[in-house]
Amino acid sequence: MAFNRDDAVNYAKKHWNIPCHDGVFWLSNEAIVIEQWRKRLKAPAADGWEPMFVDDGKGREKAVFRRTVGSTIEEKLISPWEGIADCAHYLSLCLTAGGAKINERGVTGLVNTLQERGDTKTLCERVERAKAQQVIDTGIPKKGDMVGYFNVSPDGDYGGRLAYAHSTMYVGKIDSARIGGVTCHTICRFPPLSWVNDSWWLHDGYTYTIIHWSVDDPAPDPAKAAALEGWWRLDYSGRTEYYLINKGGSARYTKKAPKTNKDVMHAPEGSAYWFMAADKKITFVWRKTGTVEVWTPGAGNSYSSMINGATPGTLAKL
Repeated sequence: MAFNRDDAVNYAKKHWNIPCHDGVFWLSNEAIVIEQWRKRLKAPAADGWEPMFVDDGKGREKAVFRRTVGSTIEEKLISPWEGIADCAHYLSLCLTAGGAKINERGVTGLVNTLQERGDTKTLCERVERAKAQQVIDTGIPKKGDMVGYFNVSPDGDYGGRLAYAHSTMYVGKIDSARIGGVTCHTICRFPPLSWVNDSWWLHDGYTYTIIHWSVDDPAPDPAKAAALEGWWRLDYSGRTEYYLINKGGSARYTKKAPKTNKDVMHAPEGSAYWFMAADKKITFVWRKTGTVEVWTPGAGNSYSSMINGATPGTLAKL
């Protein structure tokens, strides 16, 4: 079953501020089962009590049963902010609703599981915010894609531990003024309904990994892709690099020149996925750095390169 982006996002919109359909949300070390807590707190659904995540007045959230009686909102606390850790569980169920069977409780496990699939592409991995924004601005990331947040701040999540600390699902650029929004649990977000910032980067202190579902990527022109395959030399800003391009949509580079155009590349210094647009321009997204490189076609099968929208390069097929 192909991944359906709309189904994943529609599930997210329905559950963005309530527990998922399985009736569970997760703390750092245990599951909260809603029906058990209904009995414990005497909050039956028949009396109007609904489980939800709400603003705790400090910009974070708390899990409560809530009901409205007349003009009065009543609450029973299930869990304060401290300990709630439902992001990977929520995202797993969103992606499962989209047709990808995912069942992860931790962010590292979720990232690893998605990266190991044959229908995803890791566009960039643990890159700084400006680089990740470049990737998003290509338009290649689409709603339903995943953003992983690797903590790099000593004052950050989980005591400043250097590890993946959070995960969200990208929902796209809602309007031209936005830089791209995300949905998640802990803290709950779904633009434009969120009470906290739901821009894709959330806040400082992270590097970012963007994992893209490839199932609906446009197929490149077969003749252009075949002509692209092989070794290329790129000269820019006083340096020279050598690319080995696969017609299936991937590329690697090295600073060591091949002896012949039949050479195999050993120990590449970086890898990329490339995407061909309708106008035959090719966008490379380099995984380790978040560098975005656009090749513009010229006469025959020649191209010119522009790196990060600012640095031109000269290309030659070997």
